[in-house]
Amino acid sequence: MKAAVYRGPRDIKVEDVSEPCVSGRQVLVKFRAGSICGTDLHFYRGEWRWMKHGRIIGHDACGVRVDTGERVVMVPLVYCGKCYYCLRGLPTYCVRGKFMGLTSDGFFAEAIAIRPGNLIPMPDCVSDEEAAIVEPVALALHVMDALKPNVGDWATIIGQGAIGLLMTQIARLKGCRVIAVDVRDYRLRLAEKYGAEICINAAEEDAVKRVRAITGRGSDMVVEAAGTVQTVQQTPFLVRKAGKVALVGESKGYLNLEDADDALFFTTYISPVEYPLAVQLLAEKRVDVRGLVTHRFSLADFEKALQTADTPETKPLKVVITA
Repeated sequence: MKAAVYRGPRDIKVEDVSEPCVSGRQVLVKFRAGSICGTDLHFYRGEWRWMKHGRIIGHDACGVRVDTGERVVMVPLVYCGKCYYCLRGLPTYCVRGKFMGLTSDGFFAEAIAIRPGNLIPMPDCVSDEEAAIVEPVALALHVMDALKPNVGDWATIIGQGAIGLLMTQIARLKGCRVIAVDVRDYRLRLAEKYGAEICINAAEEDAVKRVRAITGRGSDMVVEAAGTVQTVQQTPFLVRKAGKVALVGESKGYLNLEDADDALFFTTYISPVEYPLAVQLLAEKRVDVRGLVTHRFSLADFEKALQTADTPETKPLKVVITA
């Protein structure tokens, strides 16, 4: 069968690989659609080099169960349910866990063997294309649950790519007043469409000064979703005293905490707990992912899809891969 295989920086191609072996409690799922994530691009660019050569990538996808014919969203985290972290409701950090598409083979393949517990039934009203973008919705829910905003809180979201735009949507559902920050006007226009009250182009004005002028004291919460060291280092100057900062896009960088008294900073990653709610929100049309899809490619054209996702001039947000 065909699969997208990592061989090194700038070297992820579709290859012939062995058919998956279904064993134990696993079932076979045929790939229908998936989307390229910023994580995939970090490996493609060579910014992260710990990916094992020969690994099938992809961690956000949907498919069809061969045994039942049911359409399903695939959850990429495998966890034991018994270790220190699992017993504390933190399956993302399971000591025996696997992250499919990163630490084990992922979803960009014609078929995969997977446990039924990692499958979320997909309502008929959710298209394959929408179901290909569940992971960042679940991530946004996880982040906002951790931030615990009050209605009316200012939420500054740095970076309005696909993840940032979904953070904007979920923050609005939570009752936040959103300040969207980016350096590209077309992304800020989308942020405004999704409910951002203030949009700041950081290439044209000082985002810190503007946020402090708007809020009077600094933002109640800040989400770094741009994925750069520079934006990470900017977060202490955007948040108010005793505010909260979620580092989602990147966690490297030096934090000057001189004036960020009592502010809480944390990193966070995908959690399987929020997947059912993410699918429900898509079914109820309370979150829009369809409007984030800018490009579509077949699995056979995966290399071209990656190049497109990595080319700012093409204005990519979500690049969707189909069978």
